[in-house]
Amino acid sequence: MASRPLIPLLLAFMAGILTGRLSHGATGALFVFLACVITVLLFLYHFMDPGLKRTSVLILFFLGGTLLQLGSQRPSNILPLAQQHQKVIVEGVLLQPPQVHKKTVKFSVLARTVFFRGKSIPAGEKMLITVYRNIPENLLPGGNLRFPARLRAFSNFRNPGCYDYETAMKIKGFSCAGAVSDGRRIEARGKTSLPFPYGYLELLKQPLREFFHRTLSPEDEKLFNALILGERRGIDKTLREPFNRTGLGHVLAVSGLHIGLVAWLSFFFLKWLMARSYRLTLAINVRKAAAVLTYIPVILYASLAGLQISCQRAMIMALVFFGSILLDREKDIWSTLALAAFIVLAIEPMSLFSIGFQLSFTAVLGILWLAPPFLSTKSVPAKNLNRITSLWFRLKRGLTGLVVISLAAQIILLPLIVQYFHRVSPVALPANITTIPLLGFWIIPAGLLASLFLPLCPLLAALILHIGATGVHVMMAIIRFWSHFPFASLWMVTPTAMETGLFYGLLFCVFFFKKWRWTKPVLALICTAIFLDTIYWIHTTSFHRDLRVTYLDVGQGNAALVEFPGKKRMVIDGGGFPGSEFDVGRNVIAPYLWKQKITQVDYLVLSHPQADHMKGLIFLAEAFHPKEFWYNGDSSRDAAFSELMNIVSSRNMDTLLPVSLSRGRKISRVQIETLHPPPRQQIPGKRWSLNNRSLVLRLSYRGRSFLFPGDIESQGEKIMLKNGPKKMRAQVLLSPHHGSKTSNSREFLAAVVPRVCIVSCGEKNRFGFPHPSTLEILRRKKCRIFRTDRDGAIQISVSAKKGKDKIRTWGNHWKPFPVRLAP
Repeated sequence: MASRPLIPLLLAFMAGILTGRLSHGATGALFVFLACVITVLLFLYHFMDPGLKRTSVLILFFLGGTLLQLGSQRPSNILPLAQQHQKVIVEGVLLQPPQVHKKTVKFSVLARTVFFRGKSIPAGEKMLITVYRNIPENLLPGGNLRFPARLRAFSNFRNPGCYDYETAMKIKGFSCAGAVSDGRRIEARGKTSLPFPYGYLELLKQPLREFFHRTLSPEDEKLFNALILGERRGIDKTLREPFNRTGLGHVLAVSGLHIGLVAWLSFFFLKWLMARSYRLTLAINVRKAAAVLTYIPVILYASLAGLQISCQRAMIMALVFFGSILLDREKDIWSTLALAAFIVLAIEPMSLFSIGFQLSFTAVLGILWLAPPFLSTKSVPAKNLNRITSLWFRLKRGLTGLVVISLAAQIILLPLIVQYFHRVSPVALPANITTIPLLGFWIIPAGLLASLFLPLCPLLAALILHIGATGVHVMMAIIRFWSHFPFASLWMVTPTAMETGLFYGLLFCVFFFKKWRWTKPVLALICTAIFLDTIYWIHTTSFHRDLRVTYLDVGQGNAALVEFPGKKRMVIDGGGFPGSEFDVGRNVIAPYLWKQKITQVDYLVLSHPQADHMKGLIFLAEAFHPKEFWYNGDSSRDAAFSELMNIVSSRNMDTLLPVSLSRGRKISRVQIETLHPPPRQQIPGKRWSLNNRSLVLRLSYRGRSFLFPGDIESQGEKIMLKNGPKKMRAQVLLSPHHGSKTSNSREFLAAVVPRVCIVSCGEKNRFGFPHPSTLEILRRKKCRIFRTDRDGAIQISVSAKKGKDKIRTWGNHWKPFPVRLAP
């Protein structure tokens, strides 16, 4: 602690922030108590022994972190309304240009006043607004808006392995979201001054947006907006995917890489320029002067990029490093890194829980730890001085440094990248080596120079920008070249916390294997633990004897994973949102599968081609190598259905219809029966014909049955009753049509006689599912009801042993409890 006191102080501060996050329920009382404790410790500090003073300083930083985190949890006036999904009138100012999708538009608004039931509520909070129809035109930052919106709180999907969307939005400063059904209801009321710093940033960015728009092609415009202005609104899936496949997704977000490149180039250019003057070299310390002047381009670039959280973090890291040069402490890089992290967390404690903060500082830590041994050079005699200073030697040394730094960052970040993004790219190293120099020496300098010359000489600025656009073309050609390799991107299972610890422990022991003796037995223990962990997961995923059925929380929709005894798996329906680009398969279902170490799904089942059952299956069909696709034979005009069927055809999956399934299937001792639709029977009715033709499956194993009725309604239920009510009996029922009152008839439930009923629906959905009458009927039949909107994911395990059946829910922290399913 004496040599580098900032490191233990930072760790204590981070532990305090984590404690404050975990104790958010007692914010007020705990805040006052901690403030009193800190006051007492500060008073007693002068009377303590030196050894006790060091301990008290650590305690003070720990308590300070806790206090700061509790203080950052500011109360919201509109969040209670959002939690109740209330409809309000919002008056506010548009902060940034809207993000237009195919059929919707999103924008952020600083809500100044909210009107609810005739009362005005002062807000002063950021909201994320989505418009679903009739997208309004000419929405510009600074515009005063008034519109009706239905508010909702940000919430996560309640499944193991889910992304913490709620925390991510909180870090960005949003209080809640709002939905506007019709854009024509948005009333523009002139312009006003934007709050700090949005007003000043918009003055810088708006001329550049217009300049890029009139000078560049659409694709080049989108990329320059992302690389120079930090605006990724136009980066669609098609343009983003080559970056993600090659491990270059970080290039599209202005962060440490971009700020670091600008800072490095500016520093060495300014240092070289001032060194040309003999007088200036004698008068001042050129190195320190260059460090001070580098602050200007770093701050300007971060401001151009919108001073977003990633920009702020990278800017602070760069400014702290150049500040260490002024203080002659640049060699103590570990303390510099600790100081930068401390400043970032002091400004925004919630940054500790952001993916960007963890990736940025872990990457720098890995470079500082792993790279130096491979970059160290021996002294060279004076007679070889000309060779050293030659261009070839410098290029060789620079390329070696780029390779070592890229490799060190990728190694140290591997568990975090797999944890958060679930994919790795074997071509990431060559892709970074061939792309980053173009970005740092060609594209970003050209973009910034063009921005600088725009007010002085527009023609010269356009020429420079076209030169930069040529660099973008070269970069995209290289990225697309690497992304076309079949092995360019591999989807990976999610590591547990223990596995992440084992990886870093293994890396540590290997790195210090020759230096410290004790690393050898520790390395042996780690290898043993890795072996046992591998055996455990192989047994759990491939040799278990239970039937496990997991009903996932996919919002307003259906999705269920069936894990047969052994290693066969089936997904029945995939959820999805009509009119939305949100990929439920990629962002909700797949993370759960990867969390369970599942990389293949053998059977995909679509009950009927509606978005809330179908869209999530598209990604699963692409990434999980299914062998068979079962569906009811209906088609749909939805583009998602065409995309799904194209993937099924291109992957040569066996397509099975009700006719092929009418005799039933047996998979790993589990009997599967198709109860509906009848292979050659016409379903009456037009309005509900698609729902009433849902593919209905019944799975039976050791005397316990599961019924999956899709969205079947009363007409379909009558046909099923007519064709054989005894076949419908099941201990576990997935409530038809999400608990709708047009389904779940008394006759249907009397035939099924469920002991457990699962209702898969979205929280406070606009349809009012599940209907109270449905729940009342189920309660009267003494059926145990679970709901994905309240309980989250629900897993029911049918054991090979009698009396060992279990249920676990995400709402109950995924702890299993016994349930009696056997008749």
